[in-house]
Amino acid sequence: MFVIHQLVLLSSLVLSILASNLEHDSSVTIRLQHALKFEKNPTWTDRGNITIHSLRTGQVEVDQNELKPDEQRLLSDLSARNSYYQVKSIVLSKDGTERTFISTVKACMLVESDLDDRLSVSLDYMGRVVGVSLVVASSSACEGVIVPRETLQYFNTVVFVRHSEDGPNPDVASFIQKIEKEKEAKEKGETKDNRSFLAKYWMYIVPLLIFMAISSAANPEAQQGQ
Repeated sequence: MFVIHQLVLLSSLVLSILASNLEHDSSVTIRLQHALKFEKNPTWTDRGNITIHSLRTGQVEVDQNELKPDEQRLLSDLSARNSYYQVKSIVLSKDGTERTFISTVKACMLVESDLDDRLSVSLDYMGRVVGVSLVVASSSACEGVIVPRETLQYFNTVVFVRHSEDGPNPDVASFIQKIEKEKEAKEKGETKDNRSFLAKYWMYIVPLLIFMAISSAANPEAQQGQ
């Protein structure tokens, strides 16, 4: 029974740690840069900043630069050549960590949508940004529609914060109830089971161990701290 109680306590601790991380709110800043020439080693220039004040609620502030005439010309040239527009998202978390993500879309789709785009920010269960992707809000087939450069002045960007879905958790409550029922039955002499502990409870122990192993692999920083 000592082993059982240790497993129950350990699983409860793991679940409480995960719950606290899911409930923890934080903020991140995303520095946007773009490349107006599609090259092997592109030159990146500042496009603006995205500030997510609350990862839990998705409260976002968007501050982007106005495109200068020479930038409008370069973007129009990319569209005319049916080339690609690239965006670099530099994510700076509150704890000082930095991650970089690059997205590529057809320049003609961005031009024909009058710079109307979407930025999708994906989070893991710890609230860390694991992906930033740019999507153009257009179903255009890039049929060569000529767009006046004057309309290519301001980006109209909508930011979506996407949370990870919760996976299945070990059914600790059912495990405890089963053990208590078997204990009561043995005390009353109603049953006799000569199987080993692992043979009787493997269906509860194996998922729990797998769950703990996945959690440990997903959060190596916490293990080093311990």
